[in-house]
Amino acid sequence: MTQLPIHPQSDQPNVDEFDPANQSLADALRRSFRVLKLLMIVLVALYFLSGWFSVQPNEVAIVTRCGRVLGTGANDLNASAVLGPGWHWSWPYPIDQWVKVSTSEREIPVQFMFELSDDEKASGSLAPKYGTLAPVRDDYLITGDVNILHAALVVKYRITDPVAYLANVYPMFSAAASGRAKQYHSYPEYTVLTSIVRDAVIDTAARRNDLEIRGAKQSEFLAAVADCVNAKLKRLASSGAPLGITIDPATGILAPKTNNVEGIMPPRQVQDAFEGVDKALSTRVITVTKASSDAHGLYLQTAGPDFEKLGEAVQSEFDMLLKASSSASGPKPTAEDIEKQRKVVEELLLQATGDVRNIIKTAQIKRDQTVKEAAGDYDQYKAVLPEYKKNPEVFFSQILSETFSAALGNREIGKTFVPDTGRAYWLQIPRAPVEATERSRMNEPTPGIIQDPNAPTMRKVN
Repeated sequence: MTQLPIHPQSDQPNVDEFDPANQSLADALRRSFRVLKLLMIVLVALYFLSGWFSVQPNEVAIVTRCGRVLGTGANDLNASAVLGPGWHWSWPYPIDQWVKVSTSEREIPVQFMFELSDDEKASGSLAPKYGTLAPVRDDYLITGDVNILHAALVVKYRITDPVAYLANVYPMFSAAASGRAKQYHSYPEYTVLTSIVRDAVIDTAARRNDLEIRGAKQSEFLAAVADCVNAKLKRLASSGAPLGITIDPATGILAPKTNNVEGIMPPRQVQDAFEGVDKALSTRVITVTKASSDAHGLYLQTAGPDFEKLGEAVQSEFDMLLKASSSASGPKPTAEDIEKQRKVVEELLLQATGDVRNIIKTAQIKRDQTVKEAAGDYDQYKAVLPEYKKNPEVFFSQILSETFSAALGNREIGKTFVPDTGRAYWLQIPRAPVEATERSRMNEPTPGIIQDPNAPTMRKVN
């Protein structure tokens, strides 16, 4: 090995006196050290650049520092706990950590269904079932009227408080993106939310009848379940364990139809009985609707388009008269109030159309005719009054003669002569109205017939 020359006054080697090989080695070491410093600078820069992250439009981000959510402490006045879409920077790991939370709508299934066979699952159609339900195998709901229903519901929800969500709920990955559709059942988010929804469905179903759950009011039932779930979530938040989850009352709980299987359905064992009830209800609805339509048409035909106003006015007048004639204590309508209401009714009657108008016109004509006849009778009475006062007996005798003369001259009146001999006679009165009608049509009087007293259709006349 080559020895370096030693200066006589120093123990260190003389660098200026290196040979070419050692000089090359020293230069290589200096270059390596410069490259190492450059790499360290690049690594430090990359470390700080790793703090940049992007948030998508359907996401928010939460930054934690030393395990505490940044922006929730008293000293984080300029920091925000929830970061919206865009680019953000935080101190790199292990100082800060950021977690993204999806704000898109999520959904999980909640079922109260019976066990399906492999063929039913493959075909999507249900086969008839004749047996009992087994609680261990089959799931079901019990309604307020002690009926049994099955339900396959879908719960849709959103994360509205990401901080509370991260603090109390373990984030659940997207089952569709991961390709593990069944593994999310083991996540706390699914377990907690499913338990809350099941309790809400059981509680709501126990307060309603079967027809209010699966009939025309099914949407109201699902909305009531969503309200119950939100109420339970609020109670958790007030007790210090918020989940940061909210369900839309209108569309949060759905009961979609899958193939031929309804979202809410009765047990297969009694499907026919429930269908019979449904048909009867449909028939009732159709009949009630038709009756309501016919009634409305009859009202229009009777009183015109303002029949409701007229009916209310008449009913009000009737109630006032009823109260006025009642012996019960309390305020009673006055005569002025009754007269005022009567005028209102008369005004509406005059404005009415249809049969009411025809009846009113006929009554008006009859009224005018009666008034004219009464006026004529009064004028006639005034004309004959002087004659009556002169000699009442002669007046009555003349009126009686005129009356008999008019009766005897009328061919539509049957006349019978009974001689006054002091004997008893039996008078037969014809019973057949057709015969009397025929005689009247032929202008022939119906005679009385005197027959033997023992005849069965005779009437005794003294």
